[in-house]
Amino acid sequence: MTAAMKAVPFSRAQAELAGNEPVVALRGITKSYGPTLANQAVDLTVGRGEVVGLVGGNGAGKSTLMRVLSGGTTPDAGELAIAGKPRTWNDYNPGEAQTAGIRIVHQELSLCGNLTVAENFYLERPDAGGLRPGWRSTYRDLARQWLDLVFPGHGINVDAELGLLPIGQRQMIEIARAASDPNLRLLVLDEPTSSLDPERSRQLRAFIMASAAKGVAFIFISHKLKEILEITSRIVALRNGRVAWEGSVEGASVERLVEAMGGESEASLRANRNRQEVRSSSEGRVLARIGGAGTAPPGRAVELRSGEIVGLAGLEGNGQRDMLRHIFGAGDSGEVSRLGSVSFVSGDRQREGVFPLWSVLENIGIGRIAGRSGVSSVSAEAERTAAAPTIERLRLDPSRLGSNILELSGGNQQKALVARALAADTEIILLDDPTRGVDVSAKSEFYGVVADMASAGRLVIWHSTEDVEFLECDRVLVFSGGRIVRELVGQEISEEAIVNSSFLQEVSSAGSSQAVSKPVQGSSLARRIIGLMPFVSFLTVLGAMASVNPLVLSPFGLDLLLGSAVALTLIALAQMFIVGGSEIDLGVGAFAGVTNVVSATLLVDNPSLGVAGLIAAWLSYGLLAAIIHARKIPAIVVTLGASFIWVGIGYSLQPTPGGSSPEWLSALFTWQIPGVPTTIVLIVIAGCVAVLIDRSPLGVVLRGFGNNPAALERGGWSVMRYAVIRYLIAGGFALVAGLSLTAINTASDINAGGPFTLLSVAAVVMGGCALLGGIISPTGVVVASLTLSLIGALLGTLGVSTDYNAAVQGGLLLLILVMRMAVDRREDA
Repeated sequence: MTAAMKAVPFSRAQAELAGNEPVVALRGITKSYGPTLANQAVDLTVGRGEVVGLVGGNGAGKSTLMRVLSGGTTPDAGELAIAGKPRTWNDYNPGEAQTAGIRIVHQELSLCGNLTVAENFYLERPDAGGLRPGWRSTYRDLARQWLDLVFPGHGINVDAELGLLPIGQRQMIEIARAASDPNLRLLVLDEPTSSLDPERSRQLRAFIMASAAKGVAFIFISHKLKEILEITSRIVALRNGRVAWEGSVEGASVERLVEAMGGESEASLRANRNRQEVRSSSEGRVLARIGGAGTAPPGRAVELRSGEIVGLAGLEGNGQRDMLRHIFGAGDSGEVSRLGSVSFVSGDRQREGVFPLWSVLENIGIGRIAGRSGVSSVSAEAERTAAAPTIERLRLDPSRLGSNILELSGGNQQKALVARALAADTEIILLDDPTRGVDVSAKSEFYGVVADMASAGRLVIWHSTEDVEFLECDRVLVFSGGRIVRELVGQEISEEAIVNSSFLQEVSSAGSSQAVSKPVQGSSLARRIIGLMPFVSFLTVLGAMASVNPLVLSPFGLDLLLGSAVALTLIALAQMFIVGGSEIDLGVGAFAGVTNVVSATLLVDNPSLGVAGLIAAWLSYGLLAAIIHARKIPAIVVTLGASFIWVGIGYSLQPTPGGSSPEWLSALFTWQIPGVPTTIVLIVIAGCVAVLIDRSPLGVVLRGFGNNPAALERGGWSVMRYAVIRYLIAGGFALVAGLSLTAINTASDINAGGPFTLLSVAAVVMGGCALLGGIISPTGVVVASLTLSLIGALLGTLGVSTDYNAAVQGGLLLLILVMRMAVDRREDA
């Protein structure tokens, strides 16, 4: 074992801690998924202050075992004891695991990209002060404290939207927030350094050793076997769901671990690196060109040719990934030009790799299908036949092609992405850290595949966070400060040369932070521009009306014009909270209609029965969420069905329009303050309530579920509970909307709320919310509702028939959508 491979020695105090009662003990864990046996009678014990390395090939059962330990998966057989106390599987879940001091950093990060860094810390640590006034400051401080502790000099803005940060910083945040638990007993780190540069990896190792000395236990999972040997005290190797080898680090070596995992020897991994012949850069057709003073070395352009493997190296955040995307999006012009067809393989599978609802075969075949005519037929059998050679070359199990892509291990998902690129038969293959989370044996296969790509005449452009992988390349372009500072060819390529070249020019940590923060600032500008669009629309419509008749700006005029806006605003806010959870409610207008009828009939004739009826209706609205999530029925189907029920109840209570408003209800919505439009005050109150909910800890959780429900469920949050809460909030707004219809119109009609359903969706979109969920804007929705309400009055003012009302509303919606797309595209560029 070389010096670099030796373990960091444990102190005597750590040895004593490790000899005490185990933190956790798993005995005989067995778990199967259909015919696949993921774990077979696995035993694993971790003592206090111990750092246990867990290794194994893709699909060896590591992730399944850790999901069992963290409460995310119930095994078919086996026992669990925490601190010597047995646990029953029926009562064990992620929340119980966290209460017991067990935290896990998943390979596929459990973060919500729509929330800020501080808000993501709240989701992990709601106990740290989430209900106190000024709770955001508490979590800003908590985020800074733990990021500074684990990764000094991290340069992360805790108020930044997490999805706008590079994957390396997201991984740092995931690790730091899991480590922040004051009751932490065991921290499971699944591929924690897969997206970290060497310095950040060193900082993490230092933190692990310092924490282990204080009694915190770790399970460290990594495919970087040298790293395992450097940091752990004991290693457990899994193979085909069983423990293949277990022992102290002193008795381990890379070769022994690879052999235990069922892989090839280390010597075979170097086969491609010792190629005797290096392809000349003057051969082959030019397929890409990097030119201009801002990117290439001074005085010349870099030409990338067919048959080459070209690496993009440098310290993380210095422009390598940006260059890949420039090449992918480039034409035959500008500083970066691409002259051939291209495929992109991302190492960030979760965000820009797999299609999570599709099968493995569909994920592979989309590369071929995308390059064909839009009217050509698609045959699953033809796609299977076309993909067969690639699948065989990558050793993907053909029997799993019909499985959902997420059922595969992370490494096998990555193989599917590589298979997609190969099946597309493009001239250029762009690889963005493609072996992230891939085991040693699979890497060997992948290196051979890359060599085959080049031998077949393709241009392979490869970015990696592991410098050793650049030994597979014919040329390496080293980036620093956003530009190429050195080109290494053939025998010049070495890890030492790459590291030394990375520090050329004026590279500093400050420069690196600046490069990272730029996309955050740009995207924030785009968000601000999009957020202003509803206000611009509203002022344009109101200004057009005032130019024809200035009296519309008087309190009386505004009150008259915006009478119908109260109900629409409330219903749109109800729809906003549903859309924030990635769903659409097609029954919200009908629900407002039935509360309109109940309040104008039962509430007048029998107030007690009327109040009971309204409460029952509101609780029934929450029941819809339970049905949707318990039975896994699309919300659009359940709410559409519910709309017929609401209408049916309304007709049963009141076959024709009529009824009256209780005096107290009319007084609640029609009071007068001289010089103040009542409707404006009511709308502002509704908007403020929505803002308070959104900005509260509850609002953070709801937005988190809209963005990444799986992450929150793994974090111990109840999917069902917060789905019901979301619908109860929406139902509350819709119920008040029905009451406002009764008070303002002094009568009821079951069809009164119907038109508001689609208008509420339009207001939500115009207001800046994301239909895919996770992003809502209460102020934008309020202003968009006012705009839609004014359009009919504007047409009347201009002498245009109100028959065109819907057309104008739709046109305005499309215009705002086009403007949003233009802003997004400009910022992405």
